[in-house]
Amino acid sequence: MIAFSPRASGARVKRLTRPLYVYAALEDFVLLYPVYALLFADHGLSVPEISSLFVIGAVSGMLLEIPSGAWADAVSRRLLLSVGPLLTAAGFALWFLVPAYWSFALGFVLWSAGSSLRSGSMEALVYEELDHLGEAGRYATVMGRVRAAGLVAVAA
Repeated sequence: MIAFSPRASGARVKRLTRPLYVYAALEDFVLLYPVYALLFADHGLSVPEISSLFVIGAVSGMLLEIPSGAWADAVSRRLLLSVGPLLTAAGFALWFLVPAYWSFALGFVLWSAGSSLRSGSMEALVYEELDHLGEAGRYATVMGRVRAAGLVAVAA
C-alpha cells in the first residue's frame, strides 16, 4: 500500500469529493419535481392513473436497484455514471414529446433505471477511490454529504 501524508491525502480526498458533491446536487436538481403531477393531470390523466404512475416508478426503482451493485462490478462505473443521466433525460424527454399514459409510465421506468445505475456505480466508485487513497474510513461521511447535497438540491 502506498503511504500518503495526511495533508496530501486530504487534498486528494477533496479533489475527489468536490466534483462528487456537485454531481450529486445536479442529479437531484430537477425543476420538474414540483409540477410533474400537474403535467400528468393537464394531459387528462385521472387521479388513479397518476397514482399508478407513482407506483410504477417506486416498484421499478426498487427492482432495478437490486442489481445495480452487480452492474457496477461488471461494467465501467464511470460509464454507468454517464449513461444513468442519459436514461433519465430520455424519460423526461419522452414525457414532453409524447404526453400519454404509456410514455409517462416508460419515463418513470427510465428515470428509475438511470437512478439505479448512478447509485450503485457511484457508491462502488467512491469506496474504491477512497480505499485507493487510504481513506476508506471516510466513506460514510462522504456518502452522507452526497445524500445531503442531493436533498438540498431537491429542496431548492
